[in-house]
Amino acid sequence: MKRIGYFLTVGALAAAMLAGCSTSNQKAEETTAAPTQTESAASAESKEEAESPAEEAKGDVSGEYSVKPRQITDHKVKLGLIPVAMNTSYTMTINGAKKQIAENGDQIELIVQAPSSNASTITEQGNIMETMIQQGVDAIALAKIYSTAEYGVYDIPKALQYMGEAAEADIPVFLFNMTEINDQNIYYVSSIGYDQEKAGYDIGKWINDNLGDKPQKIAVLEGYAGIVNTKRMDGFKSAIADNSNLEIVASQTADWTREKGQSVTESILTANPDVTILYAPYDEMALGGLTVVKERNLLDQISVIGYGCTKDGVAAIEADEMAATIDVGEYGTGFDIVNAVTDFCINGKDVEKVINRPSKVYDKTNLDELDRVIFE
Repeated sequence: MKRIGYFLTVGALAAAMLAGCSTSNQKAEETTAAPTQTESAASAESKEEAESPAEEAKGDVSGEYSVKPRQITDHKVKLGLIPVAMNTSYTMTINGAKKQIAENGDQIELIVQAPSSNASTITEQGNIMETMIQQGVDAIALAKIYSTAEYGVYDIPKALQYMGEAAEADIPVFLFNMTEINDQNIYYVSSIGYDQEKAGYDIGKWINDNLGDKPQKIAVLEGYAGIVNTKRMDGFKSAIADNSNLEIVASQTADWTREKGQSVTESILTANPDVTILYAPYDEMALGGLTVVKERNLLDQISVIGYGCTKDGVAAIEADEMAATIDVGEYGTGFDIVNAVTDFCINGKDVEKVINRPSKVYDKTNLDELDRVIFE
């Protein structure tokens, strides 16, 4: 078992991580420099410090990751994959991972365990992670870790604690859909996914380019407050900021769910009957809003735009009920996780610290370019 040489408080490590948060909008093999921290991540750090005494986390002050590439050849590599929830987007990633495992010669045994609820917490994910460590998995793929206080807010100190335990056990950790962890962190091999802010910008640019030639009143269904929602919304807002025709008249939280998307849209349209664009940074919320738009016979008035390129979202575009969505490569992320684990754990190779997939907007004009394998 390898040990990490120096001791830093969790608070100090969290501050260092947040100071160098990174994301990339390039292809999978490229990395970029880090943007500044977000207020929500900073608040998660301060809340943790206020509610519990500082715990010590083991870490090398040089930033060198102690877990090294290895060549496991005497058994299938046991990969524990921990999503936030078994929702549509994470199911796509899991399906992509299964597909790539088969194509790579079935050298990996995939063990998937998700928290019991959609609003999972760091404690739930951490408990699963600790169980997997005790069971002797060879690698862990960990989705974004939320705080116990608010779904969508990352709990950096707790994340460090659990990732540090894996490092002590010499188990490599691969993060996915966790954009704000920086590339100097010593507790994981690679952060895999896509640039959330760039994807938000791209869907906003589609609205600007396709609907921005005349005055539009936009209603937004937001996800839970936190880093993911913030990045997607920041990108979206920056894309439409310079077009005076595009005005956001209402914006409310719809909790990332179809049910809440429906109820919130009811309230928004009652208060703002002149809305002409309904945007949600996740297809499930957009589809909930679409239900209301259809019930009120407003398809000719309101363009519904989603995010995530889910099967139901694409079907709604084909039916001329939704205008657009964006594929952020969640199915392909499963491929990237498996390829990274294969290189690190079987081939004995280092992998890039940040692996991001490009995003692509789909509407009725280019749906024929979408590879439907992502829905299998």
